[in-house]
Amino acid sequence: MTRYLRLLCLCLAPLVALATHADDAPGYPITNPFLATIVGTPPELVWPVPEETAVRQTDLAVRVLPERELPPALSRYQDLHYRLAWHDEPAPLVFIIAGTGTGYDSPRLDYLKRLFWDAGMHVIVLSSPTNHDFIAAASRNGLPGLAESDARDLHSAMTLAAEHARDTKNVEISEYRMVGFSLGALNAAFVAHLDETLQQFRFTRTLLLNPPVDLYASIRRLDALARTQVDGVSSGDSFYEHIFQKLTRYFEESGSADIESGLFAGIQGSDNALTEAEMAMLIGAVFRFSAADLNFMADLINGGGRYIPAGKQLKVSTSITPYLREALFCDFGCYLQTQLWPAWSSLNEGKTIEDMAWQTSLYSIESYLRDNRDMAVITNADDFILTEDNYYFLAETFGDRAFLHPHGGHGGNLQHLDTVGQMLTFMEGDKHE
Repeated sequence: MTRYLRLLCLCLAPLVALATHADDAPGYPITNPFLATIVGTPPELVWPVPEETAVRQTDLAVRVLPERELPPALSRYQDLHYRLAWHDEPAPLVFIIAGTGTGYDSPRLDYLKRLFWDAGMHVIVLSSPTNHDFIAAASRNGLPGLAESDARDLHSAMTLAAEHARDTKNVEISEYRMVGFSLGALNAAFVAHLDETLQQFRFTRTLLLNPPVDLYASIRRLDALARTQVDGVSSGDSFYEHIFQKLTRYFEESGSADIESGLFAGIQGSDNALTEAEMAMLIGAVFRFSAADLNFMADLINGGGRYIPAGKQLKVSTSITPYLREALFCDFGCYLQTQLWPAWSSLNEGKTIEDMAWQTSLYSIESYLRDNRDMAVITNADDFILTEDNYYFLAETFGDRAFLHPHGGHGGNLQHLDTVGQMLTFMEGDKHE
């Protein structure tokens, strides 16, 4: 399965010329939300940023939970790793929080890092609280998915990372800002809300990119994508085989194997075009791998014994692949039911799973979001993690601080000229009165 997924990711990267000629009007041109999510922004419409090699940056690590003991096989996750980009002179520091299951070193975050660094800001990029490295190194309860506890963990990690950056690289910070993508955007909202009480960072700007509103409702929608029915496909393995065969047939029929020359502009116009169901299942499959990562690490940290037998010693030489494969059978909803809800309900007697969901939604901090003039949101009407009610909640709650787009799916337009222009205008602008 891995070789099919790698080839597929490589081939999907250039699927960007597909719709650029179809719409001469300004704006993001890809109108299919699944396609937009997969391929991102056509190159000619991407806001330019410096090359990766031009950025003054390094990867650092900080010990957040010195008392935590991990098995030898996971010792590399004892410290929380993060990415720092900085300038010689005093500047604002912007924290970037990754989306579901994503590490600090993802390409999407690297683009945002280069963007804000080029705009004169220091940048610290942090993994999602649902990523294995954060769960192991910085999650106190080892059970991400509860907005308030995740915010406390992130706030602590951000504090230590900023201090570490000052101490090791002489980073001079004039003020603090924050950006989150997807689940990281929901995390950012709750971190800012927590900091209202703590008054430590006093964020002058917080930008939410494609946030979920009701996290658990979004989880159900993502889990459903992985269960999309594709004709002739009965399992995950056969799905990747199915896509691989489509690519192979196209290469044979076209007489070319050049994946850098508008491959999908051709394949989508052929008999081997990917259907909407196939694109939906591909996106769902990616999130299923994130769910497996989350399930495995949370169970391991809490000694649940679902994947690693009780008493099993994980040595440096131990392969954890067989255990991760078993975790693939448990999606986000499964994690919610088997790990998160039992732990939460034991501490919240008499409350329901709906209460837990509400406390982890943006609805629970609506008045704060409405009144905080230093927080803005960017999202798309066709983002499939949102219901119609979710979308209108963002529009009505943020008002003139809601930058809304008709198309772009889930983050597909984050490098688009219009979207980036809005990001920079808000992040660099004078504070609202």
